[in-house]
Amino acid sequence: MSELDENPEVVIIGAGPGGYTAAIRLGQIGLEPVVIDGENVGGVCLNWGCIPTKTVYSTTEPLSKLSSWRRRGVDFSDPEISLEKITAHQKKVVDRLTGGVAKLIAGNGGKMVAGNAEILPGPKVKVTEEDGEEVTLTPDNLIIASGSSPIELPGFPFEDDDIWDSRDAVFPTEAPEKLVILGAGVIGLEMGTVYSRLGSEVTIVEMKDSILPTSNLDSRISSYLKRALQKQGIKVATGTRAAEYRKKDGRGSVLGENDGEEVSFKADNVLVAVGRKPRTDFIDGTLDLDIDERGFIRTEKNCKTNIDGVYAIGDVTGEPLLAHKASHEALIAAAAIAGEDHEPFKVVPAAVFTDPEYADVGLSAEEAEAEGFEPIIGRFPLRASGKALAMDETEGAVVLVADKSSDKLLGGSILGPNASDMIAEIGLAIESGLTISEVANAVHPHPTLSEAIMEAAENAHGRAIHTGNR
Repeated sequence: MSELDENPEVVIIGAGPGGYTAAIRLGQIGLEPVVIDGENVGGVCLNWGCIPTKTVYSTTEPLSKLSSWRRRGVDFSDPEISLEKITAHQKKVVDRLTGGVAKLIAGNGGKMVAGNAEILPGPKVKVTEEDGEEVTLTPDNLIIASGSSPIELPGFPFEDDDIWDSRDAVFPTEAPEKLVILGAGVIGLEMGTVYSRLGSEVTIVEMKDSILPTSNLDSRISSYLKRALQKQGIKVATGTRAAEYRKKDGRGSVLGENDGEEVSFKADNVLVAVGRKPRTDFIDGTLDLDIDERGFIRTEKNCKTNIDGVYAIGDVTGEPLLAHKASHEALIAAAAIAGEDHEPFKVVPAAVFTDPEYADVGLSAEEAEAEGFEPIIGRFPLRASGKALAMDETEGAVVLVADKSSDKLLGGSILGPNASDMIAEIGLAIESGLTISEVANAVHPHPTLSEAIMEAAENAHGRAIHTGNR
């Protein structure tokens, strides 16, 4: 007989960054949430996404710096790569984090249930536990944090061993001689970077006319990033539609079309990274939950759905599909359930672990203009940064966007080492309503990469010290 209380205060479906953050915060408040997930604690992010990808990115990073070190007088013999040890290290990191999350949920009064959930009218939650036992719960509040799953493309079935989704690629048991990646978004560029370091000949095929097509990529930064990818030997075919995968005489090819012309790319494996879709197949259609045409759950600013007592957070609610957005929405939903106030966020920073890293937050110049602002732009190239020169990492720039009349900072993007860490300063400035002049007036330590943010802010008003002001 199940030990679950059939009328819990809160049920959370999904134990990813959104679900487990909500559980911990609700436990801190004094509620006793029940968290249901049919897979490992930590969701995609901890088990197959953010954490293992950044672990293998960090592990392979020295491979991309060998020529730089040689130029600077430090030489190494050819490195030996053990994919078995690399993946073992990834799994060790994942296990440590997921184990820690499970303890935090329990330590704050939450209960983790391994099993599958189905949302029924009421709303009720039918839980099928690992041992097959079924129990129906009637919670006071329900948080849907079920996440997303990879989109499969026609002509590229995941059942084919040569065709990978992101889960297949993240733990590299082999480095194929020729890897074709469909999609030049975050996953495609990150996995392309990793496999290029491991020795694969990587070709990225993108249907849109630019890389990172859903980001607010500045034109100059886009050209810098394309050049950096090319230097690594990564080929990028934009404006190209992939049609199907064919195999002949033991060798595979991706067939497609570019500007009316047929194209073909040799491939030992194909990684399909064209996007993700929300996981809502466990929701009874008669529940009348408000779901948009793409399958995402519509919510209000406090993460409430159209059904009383039902909240949704994270990927299942739509773009951006980012773990830190899910975690922040978890805090908002938990506060709403507890009757507490929690300010909604204004912007969500995004980071892409290419080489160099790319990160952005807020509005691009084009988006700012579309919203009625008169944008002013501040730029600073890393080739003018003393710290970047010392690191031999000069490929990149900082770009800031502000409103001319108010001087308020509206957005920013960074291409360069540690961009994923530096973007938080720009995000905080936007959240705090700072002007671009206030960012420029903040003393930044020298010599650091963060000085580039200060210089870009100065450049917006034609007063940068270490570069031209055009």
